[in-house]
Amino acid sequence: MRRRGRDVSSRDASRDSKLRILAVTFAAVVLPLILILLATLTAGVLAYGTDAGWAQFNHGIDFIIWSRRLQWPLIVTALLLCVALLGLVIAGKRRAWWLIALLPILALFLHRFVTGPARTVEVMEDPQFVDAEQATFLQDRDYVVGVRFADGAYAFPYSVIYGAPAIVVSDRERRMMLMWSPFANRALAYNVGREVRGRDLEIVSTPANALLLYNSRLGQFINGITGLTTRRERPLGFREPLQTLKLPWATWRALSPETRVMSPLDLRWRTQPNKPVLPKFPMPRSRPELADARPVCVVATTQPIAVPAEAVKQTPLNLTAGKTPVLLFRDSATSALRAFDRHVDEDLSPRFSVASDPKHPDVALVDADTNTEWSAAGVAEALPKDAKPKRLAPIPVEDELYWGVMKFWYPELTLVGPDALAAASTAGEQVVAPPTNGAKEKAPQPPKRRKRFVATPAR
Repeated sequence: MRRRGRDVSSRDASRDSKLRILAVTFAAVVLPLILILLATLTAGVLAYGTDAGWAQFNHGIDFIIWSRRLQWPLIVTALLLCVALLGLVIAGKRRAWWLIALLPILALFLHRFVTGPARTVEVMEDPQFVDAEQATFLQDRDYVVGVRFADGAYAFPYSVIYGAPAIVVSDRERRMMLMWSPFANRALAYNVGREVRGRDLEIVSTPANALLLYNSRLGQFINGITGLTTRRERPLGFREPLQTLKLPWATWRALSPETRVMSPLDLRWRTQPNKPVLPKFPMPRSRPELADARPVCVVATTQPIAVPAEAVKQTPLNLTAGKTPVLLFRDSATSALRAFDRHVDEDLSPRFSVASDPKHPDVALVDADTNTEWSAAGVAEALPKDAKPKRLAPIPVEDELYWGVMKFWYPELTLVGPDALAAASTAGEQVVAPPTNGAKEKAPQPPKRRKRFVATPAR
């Protein structure tokens, strides 16, 4: 009995000894490893959680947004874990060489706040501008984003705004904000209120090639392609949109000789692209069709449509977007894209074709129903003096966008196919010749199927 008792006691002592060894081993190795792994994981999410590459995975964009939203909790958690490890070393319970593990964590912090991709771009408020004659850093073929704002014209060179894709401009009592997504070639401009301040805005990432901004004061994420928040709402302080044009510098300068040009921020503009570039960041893997980077023109009707850019020429396209009849063509004088609602009257939406009139140089189009001549600005020309002026309603349109990117951010966007484009094309140019040999010019007769006003060219 005594021997059996001694055996039991020795087994208990052996078990207690093993438990003490395990506890010591855990305290000596496992606990510091857990602290290091958790701190590294937290710092890794902080450093790479907003990387644009996450957008290719399911819920990747949500992960990017939450990584930025939880930035400060992640920072505090990582620092507390590092302090806990440092405390073990200071208390003499662990050797100092454990502190080597803090170096990767420090490198992750430096990547996030010093050398990361988001730190190479910035939000600029009230940048410096120079007159067109002083913009010697621009060549005629360099692209600019042109905006008319507060009775003035502003040019933002591509090579300059690569470093500042979000810009707030003040002109006396009025304020404007430009957002440019370079890898989608999308430029949006809005009139904004005083509550929109550059120091509150931060460039988070470019998921699916869209600029993503964060308003730290309001807690809003703003998409640079849609101009909306992540909840599909207009951001606070954003008002009426402004038209933006993406043109070579020579073309914009000819259209707006009084334009002011944004000055370079530093010498980085010398190495930045000065023309549109293709999408850079991956699109969602679950939808391979979004990798299609063909250039398209997007017409912003109630049912938006996309037309291949190569199909839009001087010959007008008579399209229908939902219930809206659309006239789309490229202005031969400026190469600018123009889109109008084809409704001339409430119940009349004729087809248009190219036209010219030597007596009226502004004439560019003629409609098939009334034979009325129209300028490229959508204004009826050569009307009798007592006739009521007519003007086509313009429709916002943007050129040189990329189909896959725009389809992702606008799921309702429809691409016009080859058959529809063929049907939308009209006949060739119609020339209204001047009268010869002193003969009087006859007024064109209206179609028999309906009674409409017929414009008689001025004598």
